[in-house]
Amino acid sequence: MLRFKIILLLLFFFYGFAVSQENQPVPEKKTEKVYTPEEIKQLEEDYRLALQMYRRGSYYTALNVLSKLVRDRNNPFYGKALFLMAKIYLHLGRKTGLKEFIQKAMYYLNTYSYSVENPFDWEFYYTKGNIYENLYMYERALAMYKKAFSMADTPKKQFKTVVAILRVAAWLKRMDIITRYIILVNLSELSEKEKKEFEFVKGLVEFEKGNYKEAIKYLIPVYKTYEEYLIENPDYYLIVGENAYRLGDYSFAKKIFKRIISIVKDESVIRKALLRLGDIALKEGDKILAMNYYYEVVKKYPDTDEAVIAKLKLIALGKRDRDIQIRLLTSEDKDFKDPLGFILKALVLNRNNYVGFFALADFGFMVLGSKSEKLFDKLVHELSLVNISRMKYEHIEYIRELWEPELYRLNYMRVCKLFSSNEKFFYTVFDRKMLEHFYSNLKKCGKLKMAFDIANFLYNKWKDDRAVLLLADAYYSLEKYKKSVEILKKIKNKNCQYYILLSKNYIFLKKADISLIDRIKNRCKKESVEKRVVISYLFLENGQVEKAFKTVEPVTDKLPDYYTKTVIGKMFIRKIVYLLFEKELYQQALKILIPLSERLKKDCDINSWVLVAAVRTDMEKLIEKYRQRIQQCNTEWSLIAKNIYEDYQVIRGLKNE
Repeated sequence: MLRFKIILLLLFFFYGFAVSQENQPVPEKKTEKVYTPEEIKQLEEDYRLALQMYRRGSYYTALNVLSKLVRDRNNPFYGKALFLMAKIYLHLGRKTGLKEFIQKAMYYLNTYSYSVENPFDWEFYYTKGNIYENLYMYERALAMYKKAFSMADTPKKQFKTVVAILRVAAWLKRMDIITRYIILVNLSELSEKEKKEFEFVKGLVEFEKGNYKEAIKYLIPVYKTYEEYLIENPDYYLIVGENAYRLGDYSFAKKIFKRIISIVKDESVIRKALLRLGDIALKEGDKILAMNYYYEVVKKYPDTDEAVIAKLKLIALGKRDRDIQIRLLTSEDKDFKDPLGFILKALVLNRNNYVGFFALADFGFMVLGSKSEKLFDKLVHELSLVNISRMKYEHIEYIRELWEPELYRLNYMRVCKLFSSNEKFFYTVFDRKMLEHFYSNLKKCGKLKMAFDIANFLYNKWKDDRAVLLLADAYYSLEKYKKSVEILKKIKNKNCQYYILLSKNYIFLKKADISLIDRIKNRCKKESVEKRVVISYLFLENGQVEKAFKTVEPVTDKLPDYYTKTVIGKMFIRKIVYLLFEKELYQQALKILIPLSERLKKDCDINSWVLVAAVRTDMEKLIEKYRQRIQQCNTEWSLIAKNIYEDYQVIRGLKNE
């Protein structure tokens, strides 16, 4: 019964719902607007007017006209209006540097693509590639340009596409693509303007390859005869100035950067030009002018990446110049009052991006001159995170400028710790001289494999005598003496270093050649401990002990350093002491040993040798002093010395009786 009632209720509910639906009014279909011939003619005139304004450069007037044409999707000129709006916004974005214009261009182009039939032609892909290029999305731009190239059905379209591909390939440093496409350009088919545009692209390619002297051959003619092209593309104008800057032609670079500031509308390009003017002033020694340029960026464009970079440059400048530091502290900007805090914040927020590398440079500059282990460990950590593929010329230049003086003063253990944190960073940033400095420091802290890698890197890059010597020295340090001698055969100019290293290798190979002594004397005019030790060692290997002693006698006060820092130094001292003892030349042995023992008071063998020599020469004061020093020693030589001392005491006792 209950089930029957429920069924009746459900039937009643569905019946009522159906009746109510039937009584609802049926909505009228929205009718599409049908344009009369007169209206279509008016729309066509409006579109042509917008196109005319676009070609004249009256972009905002054109946009105003086009905004009326895109209100109705059924408008027969709707698609064309969308596409033209995309091109106008692209042009405005390129000229002003405002990315919101570029993004609007992308919006209108995408809207166009699903509003018309068959939109995907050459012009669509070329325009989309141009939009991606101006958003710095070069890989995507390249893909679009390649599609456009496949659809280019006229020589003009092909040229424009090839130039675009070459341009993007240059930004990406894809020389393989450049080689493949550059041969497709037929200069005889180009107009004068197209030839100049192609000249600029060739200059850009050379610039990106780092061939600045070659790049200037193409860039200067474009600057002189086709400046409007550079004004329309401000990033390209910046390349002309940057190329001159990297060549060290600061006078011409200043002229270009000032010209950019006066006529270009793209504020991002203006900011970069101001920063470079500050850099030039600094290189020319005018710190106040440099400060003014940097500070102008901070004040005029406060919420930009360039303002952060300018502050970082000002902080570094202030650290090197007390007067500038005082001026910065008196400013209202709180970041100058807490520079380390500002640097760390900029570093953490911008790690591995364009701004972040400038912050890393400042942080390193602050820390390398500091004694704080905590900050130093933080720097090591930050270096370990660096992605060198994202670093640009200006980052490398700035880091090198700030860090090099500090690195030369840095303790070798810290140098080793830094280098070990990110080897690729140091190979990328620093020049040959600094890498050689790292090499010598890595040897000191026992990182011989890393030191060898530096020597091998420099050899593969330079292959000159200087690089050969370093590689031979690296093999010598790894105890690969035969390989070291083999590498030395490649030396063309056999200088002092060559003969010293060759002699050291022969000593370890038990092939000491007495004829090398005269060659070392002839080539090594400058006095050094190593020179005398090596010559002395060669005398020892040939049984001429007294000559060996006379050779090394003038530098006995310098032997302790050489002994503690080199393997051959330790071997030499042991050998000459043995041979002097063998010939009972104890006074001579003491002349060598006493300076060493004063430096190395806990060295059991050295102090034992002094005790032996002192006993043999009956020097009572020395005997008692060195007996006490070796009292706790238990080496073979200390036991010998103690026995000799005991015999000495017995003999003395007998004599006294």
